[in-house]
Amino acid sequence: MNKRLTVFLAYGMTLLCSSLFSSTTHGYDLLRIQHPQQTWRYGQGTIEEAIVSIRPQGIYMEYGLYLTFSARDLNFTAADSVEVQFFFDLPPEAIVHDLWLWVDDQIMRALIMDRWTASSIYEDIVKRRRDPAILFKNSATSYELRIYPMKGNAKRKIKLTYLMPAQWSATAVSAALPTNLLRTSRNPLATFYLLFWPHADWQKPRLLEFPDVAFNEKEDTFFGLYHRADIPSAAVVTSLNFALDSPLRNGVYVSRHPAGNGGIYQLALLPSQALQLQAQRKVAVLFDYLAGKSTITTNEVLNGVKVMLREQFTSADSFNLIFSNLTIRRAGENWFSADPAAIDQAFANAGSNPLASYSNLPALLANGLDFVKQNGNDGSLLLITNSDQVGDYRVANPLLNDVLNQMNPVLPIHVADFTNAKATYYNNGGRSYYGNEYFYQNLTQRTYGNYANIRATSSFSGMLTAIAQTLNGFIDSFDLYTTLENGFCFGRYNLGTTGSAIYLNRPILQLGKFNGSFPFIVQAAGVYKQQTFSTSKTIAADEAALSDSLAEEIWTGNYIAALEAQPQTNEIIKQILEASLRERVLSRYTAFLALEPSDTVKVCQDCRDESKLVSSVVSREKEAADDSLLQAYPNPFNAATTLTVRLPNNVKRENVSLKIYNLIGQVVRTFDLLVDPGKHTYQFTWDGRNDAGQIAATGTYFLVLKTPASRKALKLVMMK
Repeated sequence: MNKRLTVFLAYGMTLLCSSLFSSTTHGYDLLRIQHPQQTWRYGQGTIEEAIVSIRPQGIYMEYGLYLTFSARDLNFTAADSVEVQFFFDLPPEAIVHDLWLWVDDQIMRALIMDRWTASSIYEDIVKRRRDPAILFKNSATSYELRIYPMKGNAKRKIKLTYLMPAQWSATAVSAALPTNLLRTSRNPLATFYLLFWPHADWQKPRLLEFPDVAFNEKEDTFFGLYHRADIPSAAVVTSLNFALDSPLRNGVYVSRHPAGNGGIYQLALLPSQALQLQAQRKVAVLFDYLAGKSTITTNEVLNGVKVMLREQFTSADSFNLIFSNLTIRRAGENWFSADPAAIDQAFANAGSNPLASYSNLPALLANGLDFVKQNGNDGSLLLITNSDQVGDYRVANPLLNDVLNQMNPVLPIHVADFTNAKATYYNNGGRSYYGNEYFYQNLTQRTYGNYANIRATSSFSGMLTAIAQTLNGFIDSFDLYTTLENGFCFGRYNLGTTGSAIYLNRPILQLGKFNGSFPFIVQAAGVYKQQTFSTSKTIAADEAALSDSLAEEIWTGNYIAALEAQPQTNEIIKQILEASLRERVLSRYTAFLALEPSDTVKVCQDCRDESKLVSSVVSREKEAADDSLLQAYPNPFNAATTLTVRLPNNVKRENVSLKIYNLIGQVVRTFDLLVDPGKHTYQFTWDGRNDAGQIAATGTYFLVLKTPASRKALKLVMMK
């Protein structure tokens, strides 16, 4: 063992609790600019540009996050040398495997080294005011990036590359975008950009929350065919999920990365399809909305459920929509087939503003149960709710008994609870419950349903996906075994299923190593609804997708995560260090360090800067649109807001549109800019009405100005 590693291991256990190992650990995201020599001078930094390049990598998505930082509006000057301090969270499953730093126009790819050495080098360089960037992993989810120096009036640019396991369903593969990082900016981004490279297995890129956002096909002589989407900054206020059509074939997807006599495989398996355990879902979706008890708006609720039905259900499933109100409202009196046309029809039947701002939960549950009884008495209920009025056991228990007495047989009732603001805490049985949590937990337990809440998931859409995948129940005594016809598999990691039930509609994601050659064999057995099954599937080599060497980083990332979850000893630390340094996967004991060019540290010649595909185009668009303007006052507003629009001088009015959209992407209001051809500046008053003259729902809207050269968006918040 070399001397440096020996010294580091001697400090290994101390590092777990020392300041060297864990600088200030932030459970939130923070972008700060600070003067290292005048520490009282600091403030919130700005992200001037954000570009995300996306490439599927087997059961993972690879994100390349290009960020440009500045100290705009912080009163620093060119004479100041300041430090960028970026604290951010990524999901615990994320695998960070690269960091680039721009030094002038040159790209420096970070070195990976043990954390102790990297910290020493960085601090020494900061004293000498040279050009390093350093990235730490402080915990399973917390990261810390520092860049120094940045002139007070300048910018610094980095690229952070990481892998995320995707969410799989019968129809879609999706993964969350890092919008939490973008929300750290002092000045909001005008736009952020997504770049996606299509492949035969990966088609129809889209945003789940904004399905109408266009991914425009483009071609570049160097980068080839790609898709680009321009996302307005107002969309950053919510969680966003990027999605593609699912490449599952008969419920199975396998990729392989051959290496020597073996390699690495990745497996996605949807039990309902792969094991031919089909079971139709018949779900009455109940909406119970209480204003002020969640940061999720009514539009986000409606759009999220619509996306869930589109992405998680199939035409073999059935649903209905039932809304809490003074008089309970249904989208229909019969089941709807969960095909796209029927989903659109059901929401159209519901109207533009079906959600009340108050809860009528008891009547809603009674109406939902009555609907299921009238239509076969063989469905289930899914309650989407954020109310907190029946959290006390003296209210909850009688209501629970009344609900149970109305059922024969007992029907599963599932609950997706998105309460996350200003709800009441109730103490029942020696513990504290948030909002209606006590009632929901007992209701789902007594009816054999499932309970999910937004506080335990990363987003509203993530909560809906999790609950949708449980609606057909789970498989008892399940066993899954993977092998080769001419060899064996080992080193397996099951993603997201360890210690949890195997649900019929929740895909099993596994990666591992293999020795030998394909065909690949999947053997599964278990009991579903008291019926025993046993099946085997064989995947030939030409039926498995070929993956590149990133499969090795993916396996190593899971190996490191498993080691970091164990009690830390010097032997464990040694294994983590060796794996991290060998495969360039960031761990809690290593760091990425990017240095300025020197005799020993060379400029990266093969770093492919995809951000050029956006930056050059955007700069031309900005030049053409510098004289345009989009404002609203007051904003947020109650009765009305005044919209001010200034158009570029060289734009023809017939080529310009000004519209207000809701969060679902529907046009709410259109404004006419042809009324006075001689004008460049217009003012309109919006009183919250749509084009039909109806009052729109309280919530978030986007004012969008489109010209041939640019697209500007402004977030509007109506609070009635």
